[in-house]
Amino acid sequence: MQKMLNAYAELEHSIRNLMTELFSETCGMCTACCCRADICEEATGSAFLSLLLKKQGLSERDMDEKYGWLDLHGCSLEYGRPPICYAYYCDQLLSRLPDDETRFSARILGNLMQHIGENALGGWHLVEIMDSKDLEKLDYPTLFQRLEESQAAFHVIEGFMQSGRLTAADHEVLNVITDEAP
Repeated sequence: MQKMLNAYAELEHSIRNLMTELFSETCGMCTACCCRADICEEATGSAFLSLLLKKQGLSERDMDEKYGWLDLHGCSLEYGRPPICYAYYCDQLLSRLPDDETRFSARILGNLMQHIGENALGGWHLVEIMDSKDLEKLDYPTLFQRLEESQAAFHVIEGFMQSGRLTAADHEVLNVITDEAP
C-alpha cells in the first residue's frame, strides 16, 4: 500500500505542477471558481485520499469549513485531491489553449488520476472507497498497471508541452487513457 501511495502522490504532484503552469494565470483571475468546499470533503471521506492527507500531515480538522482546501493561491493540497479537481475544465480554460492538440493533451492530463483508480473495487473508483478495510481487497497489480499507463501519458504530455508535437507513438500512449476515461 505504501508503494502505491508514494507513486500516486508523486505523479499527482507532477500533474498539479504542470496544470498550475498551464492555468494559474486564468484560474488566479477567476471570481466564479468551480472549486467548492463540498468537493474538497471527498478528500476526507475517501479512505485512500485520507491516507494521502495524513502523509502530508493533514486531517479533516485542517480543512476550512467554508473554503475547503482553497487558499489565495488555489488548492493548498500537494496531492490527495479528488480526481474531478483535475478533470474539470471550464470553457474559459479551454478557450485560452492555442489549438486542438493542446486541448486534447490537457484533457488527457486531467484524466490521469481518474484512470488510475477506475473500477478499483467492483464498480467503485479508488477514491470512492470509504472503508479503509476495503483497501486491502484492491487488485494492486491492476492499479500499478494503470499508474504506469498514467505516468507514461504524463511524460508524453510533458514532452508535448515543450515541443508542441505529438507523434503517432505518443497518440498510442495517450489513447490508453482516452479509451477508459469517463
